[in-house]
Amino acid sequence: MTNLWNQDDNRASSHYVRYDLQGHSHTGHSGVDNAPNKFFDYVNEAHLFHKPTYSTFISLLNNYHYMTGTSEYQTTSEDAEVTSFLSQISQTNVIKLTQQFLHSKGYITGSMSDFLTTLRKIWFDFYPRSSHTTHLDTSGFEHVFVGETTSTKVDGFHNWIQYYLEEKRGNLNYLGFVYTKQPSIVGTHFLWHNKIKSLSSFIVGSSPEFDLAMYTACFFARRDVDCRFSMAGHNMDIKSYTVPFGTYHDLVATAYIN
Repeated sequence: MTNLWNQDDNRASSHYVRYDLQGHSHTGHSGVDNAPNKFFDYVNEAHLFHKPTYSTFISLLNNYHYMTGTSEYQTTSEDAEVTSFLSQISQTNVIKLTQQFLHSKGYITGSMSDFLTTLRKIWFDFYPRSSHTTHLDTSGFEHVFVGETTSTKVDGFHNWIQYYLEEKRGNLNYLGFVYTKQPSIVGTHFLWHNKIKSLSSFIVGSSPEFDLAMYTACFFARRDVDCRFSMAGHNMDIKSYTVPFGTYHDLVATAYIN
């Protein structure tokens, strides 16, 4: 994973992204606010969000109903947005290295085009979040990168870009940090659409393609068990879980930094 980290050319440095931890918060369902200010102090949107992998990623974020139990449907234009995102990330060293690694280990077969087809299936195919419903109300991408709400809480939501945009819109209230660790990982406690998230972890400044690559590598190599590795000299632990659905059998249920 250190190779992936070193090859993340689109990662945002502290020159372009700054955040304010403020008060420490404990995990749980408390709504106590230990952070009077927003989490993000500054994000240079002009520099970052015009990069092709960022702009195509951001275009995907408004394609979903955040409430579980509401059936999802992908329009023709939304399907084209997924294609555009996958096309852009396929040109990055991060995704090329991930495809080469998984292919060399026998986790996948075929070309980059085949790999993109696989990414579309495991991340973007819809399936029911609950075993008690037949509504196709979720996908791995929606859960991990966008976030979802149940009747009582927030599920998923492990991406700094979505966090920043939702905080900017006033939909998210940062309540405090639960933990920090290197490289640039923060565990946060917040309210989103007035529902609590006791702990959400993400790497501040990582590119969309890096997050997708890291979670995908663990999904294939260590699915449903701890995915432990060293990255930039620091120990990492990723959890990824699968859900059996459809002809592909295993789709991404969730993935996050532990």
